[in-house]
Amino acid sequence: MPAGPYPALIPVRSVGRVTIVRLRDVVRIEAADNYVRLWADRPYLVKQTFSRVVARLDPALFLRVHRSHAVNLERVRELRPRHHGEYTLRLTDGSEIVTGRTYRAPVQARFGLA
Repeated sequence: MPAGPYPALIPVRSVGRVTIVRLRDVVRIEAADNYVRLWADRPYLVKQTFSRVVARLDPALFLRVHRSHAVNLERVRELRPRHHGEYTLRLTDGSEIVTGRTYRAPVQARFGLA
């Protein structure tokens, strides 16, 4: 992970233990009410808001693509254009995320589509 204010790890608390998840291993991040679901080798639930978690992420590694989704850029395998400037992102774990129209410009810029 590059030097700087961005964390390389995130602690995930559960009953009786704290699991340390490497952010490079996270494929995508999803909002779940006042929690965040990290999708890595398995889903992890973190008791923080989506906005707070995303604000702390390295923008060279993660990109917010929807109001409730951020993706690890190293895990994006394919982009398929949709209507109204949206894209379907296919990730290395086989999951697909539809980008929001609001995030069209950042997605296009990051992947050289603009």
